Amino acid sequence: MNKQTLFHIKLIAKKQALESIIQDTLNHINDVRYPSTKNFWLKEEIIYRAKLDLIEEIINDYLNN
Repeated sequence: MNKQTLFHIKLIAKKQALESIIQDTLNHINDVRYPSTKNFWLKEEIIYRAKLDLIEEIINDYLNN
C-alpha cells in the first residue's frame, strides 16, 4: 500500500470518527437529565463540525487531484 492510499484511508477514518463524535455530542445536547451541560456540548459541536469540514475539504481536494 502506498503512502497516498494510506493517507486517504486515515482521512476517511478520521471523518467517520468525527461523525460519530458529533452524533454523541448531539445526544448529550438533547439529554434532559443534564441541562447545565448543554452550552458546553453546543460549543463542542461547533468545534467538531469545523474539524469535520476541514477533513472533508482535504478529502475532496485529494480526490480531485
